[in-house]
Amino acid sequence: MSIFVELNDVTICFENQQVFDRLNLVLEENIAYALIGKSGSGKSTLLNLIAGFLNPDKGRITIKGSILNQPRRETSFLFQELGLFPWQTVGEAIAMPLKIKGWKKDDNWVVEDMIKEIGLDGHQHKYPKELSGGERQRVALARTLIEKPDLLLMDEPTSALDAMTKEVLQKLILKEQMKQKGTLLFVTHDVEEAMILGQTILIINDDGHISSITNPYFGITKPREQLGFYDACIKIRKRLNMEVLGER
Repeated sequence: MSIFVELNDVTICFENQQVFDRLNLVLEENIAYALIGKSGSGKSTLLNLIAGFLNPDKGRITIKGSILNQPRRETSFLFQELGLFPWQTVGEAIAMPLKIKGWKKDDNWVVEDMIKEIGLDGHQHKYPKELSGGERQRVALARTLIEKPDLLLMDEPTSALDAMTKEVLQKLILKEQMKQKGTLLFVTHDVEEAMILGQTILIINDDGHISSITNPYFGITKPREQLGFYDACIKIRKRLNMEVLGER
């Protein structure tokens, strides 16, 4: 695999508090990463750096070999807050990124295909208030995927969903990741979710150190029905606790 995203000696501070000190990290092309760590460890800051929303105080970030100093058109970001406009229908919301870039009516089939892909066929004329929480989350996901980004960043998009709806969305994200490829960086607090969506699991501790674990259960059929999956989750939790406590 080739290097896709690279952080070299990245340092960033907020109000004199250091979040990362000379952080080095490599994300490979077409790999799904799940980033897990406790609140305040810098997970969202890392996403914002890689998205180009923040610039490091020191060091540099490169994507596909080019220095990153502003957001890329090829990067999509799914926030915790969905950002759906109440006046836009499902179809209009999903088509919005295409319209911004000169979408033509002849391309309407792309939106229709995406609506079917996320299981909302027949809902294209509904407004957000007419949808369930899980359906709104699917619309936001489809809007993120419609341009087929080469880098997809997600900041805890399932955190507000109930367990059953969360599992459905996880399966949809995994299906789309395996179909579209691209590089995924998914932030979560949920170890099981990290095991479902991360081909490589990144664990971040309080001082911004990041360690990685290869996930043998990524992409397999019905991982939650295998005892080994839960054994692996326990090992991740232990590793996470060690990282949080500063024991390596």
